[in-house]
Amino acid sequence: MKRDLPTGIVHGLDADQYHAMPGISNSGLNDLARSPLHYYSLHLDPNRPDPAEKAGQLAGTLAHCAILEPAEFDKRYAIGPDVSRATKEWKAWEASEARQAIKPQDSATAQAQALSVRALPDVARLLSAGQPEVSAFWIDEATGSQCRCRPDWVYPVNATSVILLDVKTYSSADPDEFSRQVARKGYHRQAAWYSDGYAAASGLQVLGFVFVAVESDWPHAACACMLDDESLDKGRQEYRGLLDTYAACQRAGVWPGYAPSIVPISLPAWAL
Repeated sequence: MKRDLPTGIVHGLDADQYHAMPGISNSGLNDLARSPLHYYSLHLDPNRPDPAEKAGQLAGTLAHCAILEPAEFDKRYAIGPDVSRATKEWKAWEASEARQAIKPQDSATAQAQALSVRALPDVARLLSAGQPEVSAFWIDEATGSQCRCRPDWVYPVNATSVILLDVKTYSSADPDEFSRQVARKGYHRQAAWYSDGYAAASGLQVLGFVFVAVESDWPHAACACMLDDESLDKGRQEYRGLLDTYAACQRAGVWPGYAPSIVPISLPAWAL
């Protein structure tokens, strides 16, 4: 593996620049967990289509901006008239606006989520200093793979250590329900990947990785959560296994999908 690939902490990259950089990220690991074929098809295949916007992606982006970069909100987004996007009025207004057009309710929701998050004393303190969207690049020593991550927020504890924050919008911020979402979405793997990766890229100690969960619907209740050591260790084991698979596929130039032959299946136990 070449050693002239980017390493270290980079400030000021916008999202498109970051995603265009080489190396595997947490979202790439998520695709690899489906199969190496999914990773190759979505990230490396020269014939891959442009990614489609996922349901809820805009709402999550607006919440991130309102919470983490409130001064940038009005610079990036223009609040349009309270009419259907299908109307001539909306289309004419949107065509005249250079910023991304959003509905009044989109803005109101994001601002309410920001208020809810910043009403949490611990989170407000962590957001009182630091930087959003910090890009980190490192070379994995075990596999030689180029890796990257982009924490939502980096809080400097002191000259040698930081705390990382990650904002999640979800239907429920109840800690018990959110823990189930962590397991479903592999957020434990993300927490370990970001913690280890940012430490490797920056040379700083990561003292904690805080999930800030805020609900999608009114009243947009929020809660801050941290995984215990056992859960982080599980995430670390998972990303290490996936990184080994990634490196093996790169060496072989082969990105297998599901089983190549017919697989016998049966109904799940609950259906029987």
